[in-house]
Amino acid sequence: MVLSRIFKRRKPDPLWDHFINAPPADPKNDLTPSLRDAPDGTVFPTKSNNSDPAETASAVMALARWWGADLVGIVALEPGSDLAKPALHDAPEGPPEGPPEGPREESPEGSPQEQATGRDAQPFLFGIVCAIFSDYDPAVAPGLGGQQAVQKGAVVNHYLGAYIRELGFRATNSQADSLPLAEAAGLGRMDANGKFITVNKAGKKAAHVHLSGVVLTDLPLVSSGESA
Repeated sequence: MVLSRIFKRRKPDPLWDHFINAPPADPKNDLTPSLRDAPDGTVFPTKSNNSDPAETASAVMALARWWGADLVGIVALEPGSDLAKPALHDAPEGPPEGPPEGPREESPEGSPQEQATGRDAQPFLFGIVCAIFSDYDPAVAPGLGGQQAVQKGAVVNHYLGAYIRELGFRATNSQADSLPLAEAAGLGRMDANGKFITVNKAGKKAAHVHLSGVVLTDLPLVSSGESA
């Protein structure tokens, strides 16, 4: 694919083998963990108009492909599923710091903190899952080249979450098993060995497929497959 076309080889190349199979000597040379583990940014306080969830879903999938995803699926989450449950941050233990505040009047809606807690306690509605094609299996090729699909998937998920939060809706990146959601979204199937199978743009079986986790959101969308 792309990497193979850039580096055309007529004989074994030790530099290429190192690029594909040797993990970086300094972990800071790999951006993937920083992208994958980056904390969620702030949700814009005003929700954008979302009168047509189908059009929004189409735009979200187009953006994911533009950022590098080969396949994109959207799955409606069952209200009681683990993925739908938001991960709330625990309140700090012990008494609050600083002098106690006197009585104060609050609006009927409560304080901004209470409003945010109520909003954050609502379940996620949809999961967005992306698949990245690769020449090499990231599970056995730890080099920077072998992990290219993993890094690309982290980039896609990071920017998808950021885009949705800028629209005024919650979005978080989850490293939950995305294979069941990819199946539910109709992106492919799992074979008897637990490997995800799908076809590439040429209609042939993709050599290796990386599923880049799940972006969970309460942005109203339209599912591209079954619910999960």
